Amino acid sequence: MDKQKTQLIKKFHALLGKAGLGNDEKYSLLSGYGVESSKDLTVYELTELCAKIDKMANPEVAEADKLRKRLIAAISSYRQAMGGVAPSIEEIKGIACRAACMQQFNRIPNDRLRSLYAAFTKMRRDLENVQEMTRERLKEITSLN
Repeated sequence: MDKQKTQLIKKFHALLGKAGLGNDEKYSLLSGYGVESSKDLTVYELTELCAKIDKMANPEVAEADKLRKRLIAAISSYRQAMGGVAPSIEEIKGIACRAACMQQFNRIPNDRLRSLYAAFTKMRRDLENVQEMTRERLKEITSLN
C-alpha cells in the first residue's frame, strides 16, 4: 500500500472518530462504494469519502464551500455580463482575492464571501439594467430618424 493511501486511511478513521460515527455508520459509508474495508478503496475514493465526513463533522466547512461556489458563480456572471467570455477559475479566484484583500481564496472569511457575493451580484444587475436602458434609448433614437 502506498504512503498516500495509508495516510488517507488514517485520516478516514480519525475523521470517523471526530464525527462520532461508529462501526455501523462506517460500514454504511463503505458499502456505498461496494467495499467492506477502507483498504479496498482507491486513493480518489478515500479522498472523496474523507471530504464527505469532514463536511458532516464540520458544518462550517460545508458552509464555506457553498459560499465560495456562490462567489465564483457571481464573479463569472458579472464578467460575462461585461461582454466577455467565461473567465477561468484562476482569474475568478484572483478577482475574489483582490476584492477581499487576501492572498489565498480559501482563506477568505465567510462574512467577506457573503458581502462579495452580494456586491458582484448587484454590480451584474446594475450593468444589465444600464445595458437594457441603453438598448431602449438606441431604439428610440433610431425610430425617430
